[in-house]
Amino acid sequence: MDSPRETSPAQPLIACVGHCAIDHVFQIDSFPERATKTPAHRYESVGGGMAANAALACARLGARVRFVGAVGPDDAGRMVRRQLAAEGIDLTHLQEVPGTHTSASAIIVDRQGERHIFNHRGNALAGAHLPEDAVFDGCDAVLVDPRWPGGARAALMWARAHGRLSVFDADVAPQHDLAALVPLAAWAVFSEPGLAAWSGPVAQEEALLRAIYLGAGCAAVTLGAHGVVLVSDGRRQRIPAFPVQAIDTTGAGDVFHGALTLALARGMQSVDACAYASAAAALKCTQADGIRGAPTAQALDTFLRERHG
Repeated sequence: MDSPRETSPAQPLIACVGHCAIDHVFQIDSFPERATKTPAHRYESVGGGMAANAALACARLGARVRFVGAVGPDDAGRMVRRQLAAEGIDLTHLQEVPGTHTSASAIIVDRQGERHIFNHRGNALAGAHLPEDAVFDGCDAVLVDPRWPGGARAALMWARAHGRLSVFDADVAPQHDLAALVPLAAWAVFSEPGLAAWSGPVAQEEALLRAIYLGAGCAAVTLGAHGVVLVSDGRRQRIPAFPVQAIDTTGAGDVFHGALTLALARGMQSVDACAYASAAAALKCTQADGIRGAPTAQALDTFLRERHG
């Protein structure tokens, strides 16, 4: 087994493993009260998907990124590939699976930044080959989502065996998939509905403590404008959110997970890393067009300086 690295690189290599998609983002004034034709004042077609969004966020914030996932041989898959490549992301291990199709979503966002998402899950990941250990050679951290359970497990097992950081974006998924992956992660970071899907009707703090008891090193739940609850080193802490005027919350959770993984890979302490990730997610919410609004390192540094004086 490799020993953990003694230094934390300023530009770590992060493998993001899991889902990618095409998002059709419509900006409207307000959601109608009944079924009708609603005009959009803005439209963009952008890449999406949990792991792909996190990969883009990591790259913009200064990490080297390797994306591990799958698309179909279709226009959506080609667009996802172009967008990730434009961000400098290594796509050597983005598989194109014959006879499958790439996921697609319609995302409707109102003036307050709230959104409705209608998605069609593609089947490319179901036909993808599971990554071998060599896929992760040289990585400082892995970030996985639950959309490709086999790929996520391979990455988390590799990270544990080699003493590397691992972060699991534990969003809503089948309970048996969450149950299998949570104990393998150094960090299990739940969305609020994801935590409920995993733990059932259990208080949040009790559920997070259970995740640690089962094997996770740290556990947290993101609560949007209400911040983050973190259980680490036997302590429960709440990290407040950064108040902003939201324009589009699409991808904010993915940005949080990407920024958190980068901050931890650089050696930042857990509370500070959560605060850094919260700032990145808040700044994303002030920008339209889904994940295209993910902040750059310079923009985030400016945001933090302005907030802290």
